[in-house]
Amino acid sequence: MFTQLTRHDPDVHMNRWYTVTVQPTLLDPVTVITVWGSRENDFQQVRILPVPSLEAAQTIAEKIVAMKIMRGYQRVIE
Repeated sequence: MFTQLTRHDPDVHMNRWYTVTVQPTLLDPVTVITVWGSRENDFQQVRILPVPSLEAAQTIAEKIVAMKIMRGYQRVIE
């Protein structure tokens, strides 16, 4: 799963991006990786959340995407 979101609101000077992926790793069975930042500068953050199963990872990723969409983000690529 790979989902990229953006949010652009010139009224509050907001131009952000957010990416959610589900990936296997060497140490954990599956992880949910979220990366976000500004489209106007080099700022970015990464969060890696280890999860015990692929189903749990997909559920968590879908909840994260749904929360971001409720906050005004829009899907770019899925």
